[in-house]
Amino acid sequence: MSEKETKEEIEKEPDTSSEEEEKEEGSNQVEQETTAEPKPKKKYVFNCTKCGNCCEKREFVPISLADFRNWAQSGTINAVFPNLRFRTLEVGESEEKQGFMTLVLGGSENGCSMFDKENRLCNIYHSMPLECKAFPLGYNGKNYYIKDKSVPGLGQGTMTKERLIEDRDTARTDFEARVETQMMLPLLYSLFMQNLMEQQQKVMEEMPEDKRKQLDELLTAKKEKS
Repeated sequence: MSEKETKEEIEKEPDTSSEEEEKEEGSNQVEQETTAEPKPKKKYVFNCTKCGNCCEKREFVPISLADFRNWAQSGTINAVFPNLRFRTLEVGESEEKQGFMTLVLGGSENGCSMFDKENRLCNIYHSMPLECKAFPLGYNGKNYYIKDKSVPGLGQGTMTKERLIEDRDTARTDFEARVETQMMLPLLYSLFMQNLMEQQQKVMEEMPEDKRKQLDELLTAKKEKS
């Protein structure tokens, strides 16, 4: 081969040095991504400090029929009953909010109605609602989550495996109990209102004519004033 032909043949050969370097860099990058350790999930640790702060700022506590059964068995129902309320809660985005009725343990300016502010104690501590037992851990039917990340005691101390399982079971039980309650509540509310109307109708029928007339006048005057 002549010098001229050799020169032309060399010029035809592709320069593979840059491709090899790119392949090597790509290989190193894939290796780094493959060997990179996944970020560890933050463990749930909670130990109630019994400070009463959570109870003091609660406007209400959602309850379930399971709580009713528990209170009936423990004899707490008479203390709790005067503070039970129906409440409409809203869920969803601002433009698509939906309201649903639920049962709650009502509160006041001092927080939960069962909270003893002076002594910083829960008056039904040994039969508290499932919501309070699970707090601040919640369950939505798919995942566990923290309801209030500012609560004292969160992330403090240690948490045994058995205790974690217990807290998760309580959160799941609370969720399932409230689902049951939401299914039954509309029927129970309708029965309650129907019974109330029947009792009112019975009282009106048994009322003397003069008393009924006075009541009608009072109701009419109140309606005109409002």
